[in-house]
Amino acid sequence: MTTDSAAERVQAAAPERYEHEDDLHGQRHPSDAELRRQLADTLRKETALVEKWVSSGDCFILSDAGKVHLPSCSDIQALMDREAAWAPYLDDLERVRDWHGTDNAPPMPALLTRADVEDLASYAACPGCAPVLDHTEKRAAARGWTAVQAGGLNFRHFGTVFSLADGTELGTLTRISRVETADGLDFAAEFDGIVDPVADPLTELVYRSEAAPEQY
Repeated sequence: MTTDSAAERVQAAAPERYEHEDDLHGQRHPSDAELRRQLADTLRKETALVEKWVSSGDCFILSDAGKVHLPSCSDIQALMDREAAWAPYLDDLERVRDWHGTDNAPPMPALLTRADVEDLASYAACPGCAPVLDHTEKRAAARGWTAVQAGGLNFRHFGTVFSLADGTELGTLTRISRVETADGLDFAAEFDGIVDPVADPLTELVYRSEAAPEQY
């Protein structure tokens, strides 16, 4: 069964990253020394988990806004650096003493594999770190279909049969060209079922999800 919500995908991908919540929740009014020791242990566990994911070579970070980043992206270093993330809490023990699951612990990065990302109903690739994914932007469409703007097509989509959002069949994608000119972008996506190429990169296209491009 495919899980579409970011929270469920994250939890399914690495449930052990939430173990520290139970550890903290189980403590009642610990001393400052006990609490510091507990938080330091949590910091070590989170750092080890993040490093394990990054070293696997198959790690992407999903933001709350649905944007996908590489672990090295500067936009998410505040989350990836667990020591920096926990520093304010170690300096203010009262912030974490009474566990209530909201702002008394720094959020963990949403760690996903490439397969996890592509299973999402929608996402957008960060333009800064530019992760290599099947889409630069993927949006939810009718059940069984995936939507993408023509400008988001890449080599992974060659051989896929596309239609316009209104159901007009375009055929198989055969060629993509992008040329920067003084007047702007000269774009063309060619399909074997139509004569004229799709020239507007904002044109919404759809393809059957079960016929998604091959994963590399």
